[in-house]
Amino acid sequence: MSARDALDRALLDLAADGRRPRCGEPADHLLWTSEDTDERARAAALCVGCPVLQECALAAEEEAELFVWAGVDRGARPKTPKGRKRA
Repeated sequence: MSARDALDRALLDLAADGRRPRCGEPADHLLWTSEDTDERARAAALCVGCPVLQECALAAEEEAELFVWAGVDRGARPKTPKGRKRA
């Protein structure tokens, strides 16, 4: 099983118990993928105590994810130079 599969399974188990991680809360979920470093720092702090933290960290490593995963700010997407379109 891949690390991403393990994370998906852990998230499904959490949902079956009627719970969700902070990154899944409608009021806060955009913090994890914000372009603003202060917002991403806030998201990283909210990861403390997450029940799927370990699975999240392994999935992020396996897939070389950007933004906040498992309380770590892995950076934002590189900015596209003005006048150029993102592919």
